[in-house]
Amino acid sequence: MELQGLVRGSAALRLAAGVPLLRADEQVFAAMMEGWADQQLARNLAVSTVVKGAATVRAFAAHADALPWAWDARMLDEWLGDLRGVRGLARLISSARRTLVKIGPWRKMNSPRRWS
Repeated sequence: MELQGLVRGSAALRLAAGVPLLRADEQVFAAMMEGWADQQLARNLAVSTVVKGAATVRAFAAHADALPWAWDARMLDEWLGDLRGVRGLARLISSARRTLVKIGPWRKMNSPRRWS
């Protein structure tokens, strides 16, 4: 669905047109997170599910020390390894699956391929 030529959840709906951004990368990431949360809520997911998913995405971004457009599979592998090895994450397989279920849809929605 489009609103004035923009797709719902687009960062352009959350960022003022023609205004230069201070810390643009961080503001774009925040707008992407808000749009993604709105999209998840529109799918009638529980608020707690959306909050937990957003926390997982932010935790991964912090661990990778990179924003989504710079993420790669190696970063996710390292993070899951850190969760298991360093932090002793119990029940790694189910926890890793839950993590991928939270990161995967967010990454898919915000993939550069989707923007072209």
